[in-house]
Amino acid sequence: MLEVTLTYPTPEGSREVRIDGERTSFGRGSEADYRFSDDGLSRLHATIYRDGDRVWIVDESSSNGTFVNGQRTAAAGTPLRNGDTIRIGHQTDLNVRVAEKYAPVAAEEPSVYAASAAQPFQTVPASPSGISFLPVILIAGAIMVVSLSAVFIGYTVLGSGKTEVVQNTDDYDEPIDDEPAKTPKPGPSRSSFNSEPSPTPGSTMTPIIDPPTVNEAPAADILKGRKYLEVSDAEKRQYLSERALKTAQIIGNNSSGAIPPAALDKIKAFVDAYAKRISVKPAGGCKFGDNLQATYERASKNAPFIVKAFNEKGIDMRIGLYLAMIESEHCVCLQSPTGPLGMFQFTFATAKLHFEPNDGVIKGAKPPNGDVRCQPEPAARAAASYMKALTGRYGTGPASVPLAIGSYNSGEGGLSSNLVKALESNSGLPRDFWSLIANGDKLSQQFQSENFKYVPKFFAAAIIGENPQDFGLKLQPLSTYSK
Repeated sequence: MLEVTLTYPTPEGSREVRIDGERTSFGRGSEADYRFSDDGLSRLHATIYRDGDRVWIVDESSSNGTFVNGQRTAAAGTPLRNGDTIRIGHQTDLNVRVAEKYAPVAAEEPSVYAASAAQPFQTVPASPSGISFLPVILIAGAIMVVSLSAVFIGYTVLGSGKTEVVQNTDDYDEPIDDEPAKTPKPGPSRSSFNSEPSPTPGSTMTPIIDPPTVNEAPAADILKGRKYLEVSDAEKRQYLSERALKTAQIIGNNSSGAIPPAALDKIKAFVDAYAKRISVKPAGGCKFGDNLQATYERASKNAPFIVKAFNEKGIDMRIGLYLAMIESEHCVCLQSPTGPLGMFQFTFATAKLHFEPNDGVIKGAKPPNGDVRCQPEPAARAAASYMKALTGRYGTGPASVPLAIGSYNSGEGGLSSNLVKALESNSGLPRDFWSLIANGDKLSQQFQSENFKYVPKFFAAAIIGENPQDFGLKLQPLSTYSK
């Protein structure tokens, strides 16, 4: 494990900052982890992210920019190496030091002095009589607990004539017969009852192969056995409202506010367009706008790589599945006219930052052979790495994950500047993507034409992919294709 530190001069001498956590922020405001009295700094100026031995810095849309060795940082972040110099503000220079971290080796037979020296502030109080009363107290307490338990069990069995079996419950109680559903109760999540072994210490793997449990929407009752295209427009809107909320809950840590009507209108437009492709003649090859069954079958073949990669980064696998759907419709070597390549449409610069190793990323690569960006497995790992960086910046809550998804398309800088415009246009607005949609007339034309479509299209693709049979597809939900 590498030890990463930043040093900077002060009137009292050199100071040091250890980079141990996943994110460390700098600026002059209270929201920054480290604050400097430099009038050239923004309140939140820059953030350093760390994922194991990979460390990079991202400018937080600051007024004066962030520079590494005199070069402005890239929109997706700039990796940091030993000897680099970071300039933030007018005169704040942070020197990067990266070194191997060696753990001290304990002696085979430590002496009594060594053992006491290792814990210099711990003392063992002596018992005044030489005999400890703690075991006696514990034994007496245990006898009392057993006695009370016996009395309670006897009362339950003999007094009521029946025995109650207590089962493990999930995050939500389910209604029994005609009783109304109970409200959510606090307690351990589904993962705490998972029988899978825990990851080894130091591992970044966060297994979440089973989809998390959320409030089930009664969307099936709306369709009543019919397909989506067979119901009325009002029924479609009700179905999509419930399914969009469920999607938001899944990717937003099991909670979300209602999806605003303006956003639902955009989601419905994309779902309708997707759904009509069920009757399109298969085109063969790999093309946008192909038959819906063929498109999602192609996605099911890429799903195992994506599920594994995103689980290992602790990011919900559905984010990866449906990013690939809206970026390329799971065409593994698609190239856009502006140059991005592969299933996740990586630019050269972003690919160099997130592919590991990155020597297979070739500038100017083109289909049909392309480069490593056209290989589904490494591309999935790189996309998971990129989304981990984005969710590290925007957060993993129900309001923040759509921001991270939107920034995948616009680049962090573009989303941040438009987010600031939206939030400053009307005090009290929440910090979320739906606020941007509600304030679309105040934002850039590019953002309105591209980013407003991106997140609703993601939701549309996810609703179909997780409920394929409602749209006439002969498939299971994409997130279940883990092998």
